[in-house]
Amino acid sequence: MDRSRPPRPEAPAPSAAGPIARGAGPLPHFFGSKIPRGGRSEGAAGAEPPGGRIAAGDPKPLLTLDTLSVAIEGQTLLHGVSLRLQPGETLALTGESGSGKSLTALAVMGLLPRAATISGTLTFDDTDLDRIAPRRRDLLRGAQMAMVFQEPMTALNPLMTIGAQIAEVFSIHRRPAPDLRALLDRVGLDVPPTRYPHELSGGQRQRVVIAIAIALRPKLLIADEPTTALDVTTQAQILSLLRDLTREDGMALLMITHDLAVVAQMAQRIAVLKDGRLVECAATAEVLSTPRHPYTRELVAASGHRARLPTASVGEVLLRARDVSVAYPGRRRHLLERPLPFTAVQGVSFDLRRGERLGLVGESGCGKSTLTRTLLGLEPRATGRITLDGQAVDPHRPDSAVQRRIQVVFQDPYGSFDPRHRVARLLAEPYHLLGHAPPPGAIDRALAEVGLSPRDARRHIHAFSGGQRQRLAIARALIIRPEVIVLDEAVSALDVRVRAQILDLLAQLSQRHRLTWIFISHDLSVVRQVTDRVLVMCQGKIVEDAPTETLFAAPRHPYTRALLEAAPKLPDNTATAGPRRAPPA
Repeated sequence: MDRSRPPRPEAPAPSAAGPIARGAGPLPHFFGSKIPRGGRSEGAAGAEPPGGRIAAGDPKPLLTLDTLSVAIEGQTLLHGVSLRLQPGETLALTGESGSGKSLTALAVMGLLPRAATISGTLTFDDTDLDRIAPRRRDLLRGAQMAMVFQEPMTALNPLMTIGAQIAEVFSIHRRPAPDLRALLDRVGLDVPPTRYPHELSGGQRQRVVIAIAIALRPKLLIADEPTTALDVTTQAQILSLLRDLTREDGMALLMITHDLAVVAQMAQRIAVLKDGRLVECAATAEVLSTPRHPYTRELVAASGHRARLPTASVGEVLLRARDVSVAYPGRRRHLLERPLPFTAVQGVSFDLRRGERLGLVGESGCGKSTLTRTLLGLEPRATGRITLDGQAVDPHRPDSAVQRRIQVVFQDPYGSFDPRHRVARLLAEPYHLLGHAPPPGAIDRALAEVGLSPRDARRHIHAFSGGQRQRLAIARALIIRPEVIVLDEAVSALDVRVRAQILDLLAQLSQRHRLTWIFISHDLSVVRQVTDRVLVMCQGKIVEDAPTETLFAAPRHPYTRALLEAAPKLPDNTATAGPRRAPPA
């Protein structure tokens, strides 16, 4: 409801509300976008919604959504969602991008834009959230309910110390000044409160956001993809922290995630959203082992999907790295102190053979990205030598003949394309390394090879979905037939069904063209599907180099074992299927 209007009097039945109160801060990117209509209808009138009705003997829920609908600028994005969350319970809200997960959370928090209209009822701790004054809603937010967002760097103020940002919560709610050290200790963060966000790692920043959220010990915590951008060990630590906090404080946790392996170890119940509709809600074990709705079955199957990678036909050494080290200037602690260099990559040596699919894994900050840029000739190295089929890779003397033989597929397909140009021009970009325009039909063939239409050549990049953009990125990388492809977190930003499709596409292209690639990822389950051999990096060094199945079955290095143990896994009885390897062609 509009902030300028007084609260409505109590009524026996809720009616459609006007524009809901807007919270501070930037609006999420999906406002104004359209979620496709369709999907499963909610059934006949009077039918029980997937979220269930509250029986007379049930304990009183902390949070109740009763046929909640949200529309923005006339477009209905959330359709009659009914859910309940008990005190101390963890409920996972899952579904693909655009399904309405984050929109549901923002509706609960009162952070929708002014253009939004809602119908249905939102009840929190016996309070009808749509009927209370905006000021009271603001006081509930932070004190009684709080939210942890996916990207901590954008959730934090870069101009304020982390201590000042935690203290701000107490000031807004007129509470006594907190013991900042104790709060940081509670979330496992051993850094002084005088640090700024940019001085912390991604995992540390997420701990700060959690510290702010739980500072006043709220009854409800909403976590929106809190570990999606984190490596497996940091993810495990954050998930463990959330479990401990909910247990210690008796907090209810509404966890939004598309990762069913995370859901399996965190939530008592799962609610599945599709196109803004709740299609299934049941106990976690029940949903994973015997999903009822066709869409849920697709999600579960895609989560356990295994790409049919063809048997490798490995040839001679194609890319060779010998004793490669990369160093950066260190931080100067005092004005007159000489800074010590920081070594990001230390003495790395390995060979990549023609036709081989090599994985590169490790935690954030281990040196993966620096090593990758060095292999591409984009980063000067302190020592060592890199050759591609015998030709030196030298960042000081770029050689287009070398550059055309190695191409990259980046994590963010939208950010790697110029939105001003049409697809035909974007796919033709690698041809400048050859000094001529693409031959007739090259663009059409490249699009067809990744499952797109030649008609797509006339469209702009914003007209495509995330999965389609990644197909275009793969098409651009392959169009000049490079000898090595570097896939840098190429599927980590994709939903599970789209990820499965892209992995299948890579397997098909590998069989068709005998591709050689380096696959960089923090998702070990994906690395296992699409590689023959894996390098494990820790603190700038290669600590293990082994065939993929050997490494996963019998890891030798303690760090590798720690990575594998930290990775979330689906239960053995999950309703998934699919072989890992295709039979030899």
